Amino acid sequence: MRDFSKVLGGSLQGTRSRTTSAKLLVLILAWTFAPAARCGDAESRPPNVVLFIMDDVGMGDIGCFGNDTIKTPNLDNLAQEGAKLTQHMALPLCTPSRAALITGRLPVRYGMGAEGRMRVFIYISARGGVPSNETTVAELLKDAGYATAMIGKWHLGISCTDENSCSDPNSQGFDYFYGLPMTNLRDCGTESTVSYAWAKPRRVYAKMAYSVLGALAAAMLLKWMELIGYRSVVLFLFVALAANGSLLMLWKAIRINCVLMENREIVEQPLQYDHLTERLHSRAVQFMESHQQQPFLLVMSFVQAHTALYNNDLFRNHSVHGSYGDNLEEMDWSVGEVLSSLKKLGLERNTFVYLTSDNGGHVEEFTDDGEREGGWNGIYKGGKGNTWEGGIRVPAIVKLPGVIPPGTVVSQPTHLPDVLPTVARVTGVKLPTDRIYDGRDLMPLLTNDSSEMTHEFMFHYCGVFINAVRYTPEGGDTTYKVHYTTSRLIPGPHGVLGCFQTYTCDCTGWSTDQHDPPLVYDLTRDPSEASPLDSKDPIVVEVIGKVEEAVSRHRLTIPDQQSHQFSVLQTFPRPWDRPRCGSFPFYTCTDPYLNHFKADKKKTPR
Repeated sequence: MRDFSKVLGGSLQGTRSRTTSAKLLVLILAWTFAPAARCGDAESRPPNVVLFIMDDVGMGDIGCFGNDTIKTPNLDNLAQEGAKLTQHMALPLCTPSRAALITGRLPVRYGMGAEGRMRVFIYISARGGVPSNETTVAELLKDAGYATAMIGKWHLGISCTDENSCSDPNSQGFDYFYGLPMTNLRDCGTESTVSYAWAKPRRVYAKMAYSVLGALAAAMLLKWMELIGYRSVVLFLFVALAANGSLLMLWKAIRINCVLMENREIVEQPLQYDHLTERLHSRAVQFMESHQQQPFLLVMSFVQAHTALYNNDLFRNHSVHGSYGDNLEEMDWSVGEVLSSLKKLGLERNTFVYLTSDNGGHVEEFTDDGEREGGWNGIYKGGKGNTWEGGIRVPAIVKLPGVIPPGTVVSQPTHLPDVLPTVARVTGVKLPTDRIYDGRDLMPLLTNDSSEMTHEFMFHYCGVFINAVRYTPEGGDTTYKVHYTTSRLIPGPHGVLGCFQTYTCDCTGWSTDQHDPPLVYDLTRDPSEASPLDSKDPIVVEVIGKVEEAVSRHRLTIPDQQSHQFSVLQTFPRPWDRPRCGSFPFYTCTDPYLNHFKADKKKTPR
């Protein structure tokens, strides 16, 4: 087995001299060539790791995966210099996908599989999150001497069950965190919405006061008309106060999630989109500059292209695909800024780079005017939230100069849990042996060292339910997909098929279809899942039998969930235990780093 942490560079060895003059000569040479030695260290040490995670970006959104109208030159160039994975699988939604990526294990193994509709965290104060006994990629590399940083969207919980069991990025192995603890919610709005709903929250309180005074005046009028008594006046007032109090709690519970954090402190509340992309990648660049003398792990987790959409001024009206296209082109520019910095620091040739999306494009996202604000999944059916190909097949690119041949294309099934074992192989870090990993080391595929099948079976979970299974017979050239449950897709705007009846697809229930016998597709010849195979065909019968046997074996490896991270109690907001900044009752603050960009007014290349 090749040790890729050593292939990338050699080590300098010197010979100890026995004479004083020789020692003096060695010292002089070391002093003279110190800069060159430091540069050489970047090649001899274990490789850096940079993981880019896009949000809700579909297979049809990027140039190198077939889009010829949205401009993604930096992503396209990354694919040309490395490997493109054309059958890379995620989970249907962001929280379980991100959990699988950083742990190398399916989320159902540690309580991150949901039984109900709530499959992601929507409240910052929810108790659920990645359990502390899971070993993340950050913890593995940190123990090996790596500096570690998470920049951007986290969405894996930040609460603690006790002082030694927390889910926030700093507790999960990241030395530094700057970003969103939750996700980019529509409730966060744009900067103009922020200025109305948050920067001037007194308007909200004023409206509440007016409504209470109005209710009191109406009650007193009715009393004056002798239609009610004083007890009814008091009841009127109590109901008005209770209604306004409930509305206030709901309003604050939703918008309190719109925050920006640095490590465990809130630095901006509410979140402002102004220069957000620049703020995120600038912190990533600063981290790399500060740790260029040691190996590092950087996870750059983009907020884009999740709604609400936002853009730097110079990227507005930049794409022929409206705001969504503008978002992708700005994100592509941001990826380019990080990669350019790697090159300037002399670290490019010793850095493992991986880029993917957390799930397929959200096809149900349209404005009231019919403008598409969600991603495009190309030829693949469905989208975010379901286990049709459009929901779980995501773009992926991997680069490691000198190891992965440029222009490599991997068409075998791979998935997000493969990232951790692959990073462990590249960096020379040993995986724990006390747990089952669902991921596999992809380096033999990426380096053309082996064409052996990495995954014979792949189980596509939706929450705790196995809704579909991938099967590639050993030695064969066909990948089958067996569907037990599918989301019911109906036409929406412009004829787009999606879960428009529920907005986000469900895993089970009235908006899904159960299949017995299951639907079987030949993905090699029918990647669009347009025509299911005949369930009575002997080959199909054999495929179904093989898959059912594999499902039975797989279920034996799944423990009863010790902690249900998506139970009602785990996902319910706890206003008394949420992080905040500022003072009661407004709780507002602005990221000091934002002022740097407003004052600088940097030019962004078009």
